[in-house]
Amino acid sequence: MESLYFEKGIKHTAHGLNFYLSYFDDIARVLPRDCQCFIVGGWVRDRILGEPVEYKIDIDLLLTCDPVKVAQDFAKMVGGSYFEFEKKGLLRRPTIATVIIKLPPYKYRFDFAQIKGRDVEKALVDDLLSRDFTANAMAVSIDDVLSIGAKQTIIYDPAHGMEDLEKGLLRPVSLKNLEEDPVRILRGFRLSVEKSLELTEDFFKFVREKPHLIKKAPVERLTLELLKVFKHKESGKVIRALYENSILQQIIPEIERWKEIKEQGNHHKYSLEEHMLRVMEAIDQVVENRERYLPVELLEPVGHMEFLGEFSDVELLKISLLLHDVAKPHAFEVRDGKITFYNHDKLGAQIAKEVGKRLKLGEGATKLISSLVEHHLRPFYLRESFKKEELTSRGKAKFWRDCGEIAPWLFLHSIADAIGSGDEEEEIMWLLKTLHELWEFKRQELEKIPVKPLLSGEEIMSILNLSPGPKVGEVKKALEQAQWEGIVKTKEDAVKFLKERFT
Repeated sequence: MESLYFEKGIKHTAHGLNFYLSYFDDIARVLPRDCQCFIVGGWVRDRILGEPVEYKIDIDLLLTCDPVKVAQDFAKMVGGSYFEFEKKGLLRRPTIATVIIKLPPYKYRFDFAQIKGRDVEKALVDDLLSRDFTANAMAVSIDDVLSIGAKQTIIYDPAHGMEDLEKGLLRPVSLKNLEEDPVRILRGFRLSVEKSLELTEDFFKFVREKPHLIKKAPVERLTLELLKVFKHKESGKVIRALYENSILQQIIPEIERWKEIKEQGNHHKYSLEEHMLRVMEAIDQVVENRERYLPVELLEPVGHMEFLGEFSDVELLKISLLLHDVAKPHAFEVRDGKITFYNHDKLGAQIAKEVGKRLKLGEGATKLISSLVEHHLRPFYLRESFKKEELTSRGKAKFWRDCGEIAPWLFLHSIADAIGSGDEEEEIMWLLKTLHELWEFKRQELEKIPVKPLLSGEEIMSILNLSPGPKVGEVKKALEQAQWEGIVKTKEDAVKFLKERFT
């Protein structure tokens, strides 16, 4: 590729249509005549790498004019939604104007920011050199990539990002830039896996020397970047790298104690930390191939819960796996010569709530995570009962009563947990048979059981001659349990049940 050298960096030439997107024509239409616009960052990087365009498309643009007016006019033209926010600490472009366009399954996000200075090229170069990695520090002019006349464009590359991409490297623009914005450390580990690029030694040296810097970042931004990690289909690789480089422990210090548990007893081949890292790698494969393991109808809710604007329940499932054994170091005991972790599930659920609150995941998201941690052993207990032919309708009904709302995620959770524990293939098959048995029971038997109480509180008091009080609630709960278990199916059954049990 021919290169054009200039005073403060390098320019390359490329075919403009490589960078084209139809919305760029619309942006060009709302730009003031004297305004210059540059496309920067990930869109440029991915087009150079030849990456396919995904359903979620993020594009950053730098303007020499007011980004707010341009973004508002663009949103109005294309029917998108508009909002703005400030990037703290970036004095040269504090206001980011954002336009969101949803055309399912596609979601577009355009972030408009301003560069200032009489020398536009110098201002552009200064901005690019303030970015995180050389691969993200390239720009093209929107005029060069429009549908008409996009034969050639100039790529501004002052940090030599093209050269690093050709070598398969992800190199920091400068270590100072990482120190000023430590969230970029997380982003580096994620992008390395996402784009199959090798992080450079200066990056690792910096991280090893200053892992604590990550704590200085605002928790909202850390959470956002961590969720982007979990969103990726190879998140387990990123989690392993973050853990092995002591970054994950800075964000979630509760997992620092993983290393204390070297032996986990008869049911585990690995130390706790190796088990956890293998589980995180396993869930990626389980989620990706989930229809191989479980019925499509059961899996229907998975991936449809949205939170924090751009994330789903799949990310929450992965977080629950990261935390499911977090309380084992607290619960570790040796009883009668055997290693035990009694009640680590209940204590782990409490710790998960604290982590969710600290990371500001939201009440609903935190509830799902903590519930999965609390009940993560249930499928394994039921597997043992099923193997011994002791899994009764009562046991199945109780499972659906206690865990029905989280069952699809809990089933996926248990499969990944089993794989990450090093279970033999036969044991995994028994687990899958148990999960299918539970689902068939729900589909064929449980649906026949009334979900609403057959008797009201007033009727219960009348039948048993009770006054209002806790006893009525106790009776009502017992009746509800009997309905779930299929013992009571009609109102007549309910009356008979009360008289036999409570008189």
